[in-house]
Amino acid sequence: MIAISTTELRRNLRKYLNLAQKERVIIQCGKTETYEIIPARKISDNDEYFSNPELLSALNEAEEDIAEGRVREVKDTRALWDDTASV
Repeated sequence: MIAISTTELRRNLRKYLNLAQKERVIIQCGKTETYEIIPARKISDNDEYFSNPELLSALNEAEEDIAEGRVREVKDTRALWDDTASV
């Protein structure tokens, strides 16, 4: 694992993107925030949510609903369940 600053990342972006293929690259942003560079192939190979066909189907259906305007506006979150019960 290697930890670098945001300045170092900006100076050598390609270097750290390549390095992230082999080891963890942590970016320290300020004193309290940290981020990690994770190649997309590593996420999708092991991601329990986006490798689930049922979930992907539900997400695709939801996107179609949104595109077709089949949405409901929630005006009062306290009455959220009251509003959904009337659907």
